[in-house]
Amino acid sequence: MNEREPQAVGVTGHMGLRRLGRRLMVMSTAATLVMLPVSRMYGQSTGGGAGDGAVIDLHQALARARADGPLHQLANAREQTAIGRVRESTQWANPSLEWRRENLGSALQPDIFATAYVPFDFSGRRVALRQATSAGTARAHGDYQADWRSADLDVARGWLHAAMSAGVLDVLERQAAALRQIADVDAARWREGLVAEAVALRTSLEADRARMALMGARRNAELARTELARLLGRSPGDAVLATLTAPAMPGAPDSLVLQSAAATARPELRAREASVRETDRRLTAEQRGVFGEVQLQGGTKETSGVMTGQIGIAMPLPFFNRNDGARQRARGESMEARVQLEDTRRVVHGSVRVALLHYQNLQAAQPDAATFGTRGRDVAEIARASYREGHVTLTELLDAERASADAMQAHLQWMVDAWLARLELERAVGARLDADSPLDLPLLSTLPTGR
Repeated sequence: MNEREPQAVGVTGHMGLRRLGRRLMVMSTAATLVMLPVSRMYGQSTGGGAGDGAVIDLHQALARARADGPLHQLANAREQTAIGRVRESTQWANPSLEWRRENLGSALQPDIFATAYVPFDFSGRRVALRQATSAGTARAHGDYQADWRSADLDVARGWLHAAMSAGVLDVLERQAAALRQIADVDAARWREGLVAEAVALRTSLEADRARMALMGARRNAELARTELARLLGRSPGDAVLATLTAPAMPGAPDSLVLQSAAATARPELRAREASVRETDRRLTAEQRGVFGEVQLQGGTKETSGVMTGQIGIAMPLPFFNRNDGARQRARGESMEARVQLEDTRRVVHGSVRVALLHYQNLQAAQPDAATFGTRGRDVAEIARASYREGHVTLTELLDAERASADAMQAHLQWMVDAWLARLELERAVGARLDADSPLDLPLLSTLPTGR
């Protein structure tokens, strides 16, 4: 028979002694619950897959991701692809060399030609395309920087999510252990007739519910670790997550200063400005492309044993194709680039405003939110001591246990929210608030703010 379920046992004549023994056991168990260590409350999970590698914190996670992570490598690859496309579309045309021998198989003396064809940019189209190269390269580099910074933020989110999942797992492990001990004690007390059957059933139910919640927390923690390992380009078990701690939340300048800094530091703006310049140069090139490529020809000719020279010029006549389609496409790309620039400016302005407001709200809540974990532990300890002394009921104890776990999880969530609020504000501005930030951004104090 399962000892975790209430069992019907008769009351003997030695009830007083047995009650005294059970009460002493309950007091001892409650004292044990009060003394449960909390040093691991915000540390790494004890679940499987933790690995035996070195402890990795947020700074180290970002350093690993920049070296091996797929998001950062994709940013590098996309930059190379974009620069290659710019260079491919703006290359100078190569000259051609022709050698030809005619009159083969006849009684006539052979004619031998050696001719060189040199493209000549008569309309200036190639010059305009070459002028677009520097702007296109600047656009590609700006997009690369934006992707790189977004990758940093994605990795930070992944680490924070994994660290919080490990902390939640630790909280639920301790809650499940405490509830299991309470359920075992109350089952024994019910068998001795010290508590009602409903009490023993309630504690057993709560212990089983906590065990089921623990199973889900283990799965979530393992999923979060696996996703973080993917972001780092590593195997899931090669590192142990460091303890999740609250970030420093330095004071932020006012919105006007941050908006001015963002206009200087955000690579998305630089990329869109370069895109406008690039598309303008390409539109100029296609407008000059009404006349096709001109070729200058020069060479030698040997005919009837006499060596002569030859010179010529060749160009397509714009009868059927006046480059209308290419001009229309280039005009549309130029319009699109300008619209994207204005839209990016609005996006930057809005993101700085929203991120600053969220950061200030969390900063104002820091004095209270930072004590969630301590107050949650105090609630559980006081309730256990009171239950041991008979001052609170079982229902009140269980409610206090649940409130304690909720408060500790709320503390973990607040720390994650505070980290994300700071990192998202710095990402929106394009600069770090101070040197302790893990993001790969310039310091805000080094940026000009008079723009």
